[in-house]
Amino acid sequence: MDMTDQQIEHFHRHGFFFVPNPLSDEAMLEIDRRQRAVEPAWRKADWAVGFNPGACQFFLVGEPLLQAVEHPDIVNLAQRILGCEEVHVGACGLGDASKIVSADGRLQQQVHWHADGGPEVEQVSLRTALDRHDPSNAPLRVLPGTHARPREEVEEELRQIEIATGQYDEMPECLFAKHPREVEVILDPRWSLVWTPSCWHATGVKTAAGPRRAMAWNYFPPGGRKRDVETLKHVIENWEDWSDARKRLWGLIT
Repeated sequence: MDMTDQQIEHFHRHGFFFVPNPLSDEAMLEIDRRQRAVEPAWRKADWAVGFNPGACQFFLVGEPLLQAVEHPDIVNLAQRILGCEEVHVGACGLGDASKIVSADGRLQQQVHWHADGGPEVEQVSLRTALDRHDPSNAPLRVLPGTHARPREEVEEELRQIEIATGQYDEMPECLFAKHPREVEVILDPRWSLVWTPSCWHATGVKTAAGPRRAMAWNYFPPGGRKRDVETLKHVIENWEDWSDARKRLWGLIT
């Protein structure tokens, strides 16, 4: 998987770029098949507090996704962007994030503006859709360059734009309004988004019927986040038998 210096510069300046989906058609079909097979059990399970539901579903799919994350070309991409020889997976997820977030009772099935980190957090995430995320299917919205700006500054900017919609009597907590510089990502399974979730992002409103699935995982440099280690240990029974190299990539050992 080729990556140019210009793409790396675009990542550091704007927070994202696109590459052709590095996974084969056969790998995508197998991940799709397994996701559909495990979803009913995943929905019924009573996951412990602190376990990310998307990570639980990710690990239930098992080897096809683990091998995708471990693909040497993809790992090398993250190493080049982060400028280090060793990276580990600190977070991952699979499924429809808009369903999980909107479970709090909000009227629209939509993810509000947020950032998973700030300027101090170095991370590279690979995001691939299993279903096309077109304008009616809650596409990801990214605010370029905000990974390098103070969180409080960006949040206040988004809040003022939200208030300007004229629909509030009090200060809004969840922010959804369109930003004039946002990029709406129509993510097709043919492409993968390479980005930093430290960039502020949200989604559009889901109005289309049918699924809106995506898979994503984040690489970090040594000392970085390890959010889903305990989830991995809980879901994958044989992780103790993994090689040291595999354990190291998944943040199980240093």
